[in-house]
Amino acid sequence: MRKLFVSEFVGPKRAKLSRHVLVAEMESVIRYLSSHAPSNTTEVNMSDMFLEIVKQMVCKVAFGDNYRTQPSNGPSWDVMLAETMELLNGSVGDSFPFLGFFIDWISGWNRRLNDGFRNLDAYIDMIIDDHLKHNTGEEVREEDKDFLHTVLDRSSKENASGYRVNHADIKALVMDILAGGIDSTVVTLVWAMSEIVRNPRVMHNLQNEIRSRTGRIQKVDELDTTKIAYLKMVVKETMRLHPPAPLLIPHVSVSDTQIAGYDVFPGTTVLINAWGIARDPTIWGENAAEFYPERFKDLDGDFGRDRFEMLPFGGGRRSCPAMNTAPANVEFVIATLLYWFDWELPSGIMCEDLNMENGGTLILGKKTPLCLVPIEHKWED
Repeated sequence: MRKLFVSEFVGPKRAKLSRHVLVAEMESVIRYLSSHAPSNTTEVNMSDMFLEIVKQMVCKVAFGDNYRTQPSNGPSWDVMLAETMELLNGSVGDSFPFLGFFIDWISGWNRRLNDGFRNLDAYIDMIIDDHLKHNTGEEVREEDKDFLHTVLDRSSKENASGYRVNHADIKALVMDILAGGIDSTVVTLVWAMSEIVRNPRVMHNLQNEIRSRTGRIQKVDELDTTKIAYLKMVVKETMRLHPPAPLLIPHVSVSDTQIAGYDVFPGTTVLINAWGIARDPTIWGENAAEFYPERFKDLDGDFGRDRFEMLPFGGGRRSCPAMNTAPANVEFVIATLLYWFDWELPSGIMCEDLNMENGGTLILGKKTPLCLVPIEHKWED
């Protein structure tokens, strides 16, 4: 299933469609921001904006344009997704199984969890049924096929080992996309933009490099971020200081093993403190807690593959399959915003006053929404 996900959702073929959808979303964002920019005072909730961008990109690529259709009985798509993202942060019972179960029951968490699962399950069934109707009706053109169309095509055939993808496998894939493909990217975008506006030196250097390397362009799809080295440093530094999943995804030991002299028995839940590793001063120096993108200037290699000083995507066979595509999408969104607009904090807020408190548990986002003032960039003739 992982191989199918990697080849069909985050592979080169799907990346082209993702880019097309993302470009369309950013063109819409630029038009929206341009309508606010002339006043130089209108605040924009960047957290909400990033959520809408990522949600549109992920869901359109995965499920097509009709993903907002909702079951006849149940909450709206946006309400259901917001509830799912909140429930994914976990409960007391995840950390304290015996006492926590009682607290979760008293607090109503278990009821919310059951209701949320039932609503999401109904939505996924509806999306799958809708795609099955299209697959059995008119032939869907190859260029119009979304990820779910492709998976359903595969479900009618056995692979080389004789296994056929079943309905439960498909629902699990959809759940993984919703759980892992949206919130983690959104929080990375919010943290990146927060750190950039909080550090004027970084914003100045980054905008200069983006604009000087790109030149004057009129369309979003003309923006090429592949050779903007400082942009990649900024995104890496963001993921170092603010890994979306600070303890990664919990792993369970399947056999007796030893880690750093400690015995780990089968069935033990193991958490990796990626947040602590990425801020270790013995690895990153005395300025480990400082946002300093230049530290990556001479650091080669892929983190999580052949380097383990930071693990924003985990490592090994269980690493996040989107470890290549997600940073590229973040880079493109940030570059687009910084190319067309200059950015300021709302009136009365200084850089050092920007609230950088964490919020959440499994996914560690910014506690308060990021609000900024866009100012359309004026080019010198």
